[in-house]
Amino acid sequence: MRIPLIFLGLILISCSPASKSDEQVPAETQPGTMENLTLASLAGDWYMVTQQENEWVLFYPCDADNTMVSVQADSIMIGWGQDATLGKIESWSASNGSISLVVNDSYSINTYKVEKTEDGLTQWWLWEDAEGPSYFISGKDKDAYPVIKQPCKECWEDCEEEDVN
Repeated sequence: MRIPLIFLGLILISCSPASKSDEQVPAETQPGTMENLTLASLAGDWYMVTQQENEWVLFYPCDADNTMVSVQADSIMIGWGQDATLGKIESWSASNGSISLVVNDSYSINTYKVEKTEDGLTQWWLWEDAEGPSYFISGKDKDAYPVIKQPCKECWEDCEEEDVN
């Protein structure tokens, strides 16, 4: 007696071990846990978030733009708020859940360190003299964060700011 291939396939599928609802998902795929970073995983836009009143927000100062980073293939653009730095990623290395980027911006060679945090944010060490990192979110997550725009009047006396209600 010949067993049709479709029937045999169904038997094999039904006999294969199924995941149980109470099984733990491996740590590397659980949301909010650290992940291994690669240059490819940094591709895209990153926006700096600031903590205000125990909440992470996209803060736009009245005299500049919010800091952002854009990584595309082997290039990086860092928008510092008023200026931007464009550079070529000369090399990168990953170890212990962090990645270091060696960037040539034609004026100097800089090394930037990037790490994921356990709460889903990404730490970028962009300034050599900084006491700590700046925190960034992926552009894919930008809409999930409140936007705070500093009032123009806090920077300029002759500001004619529109009232937004």
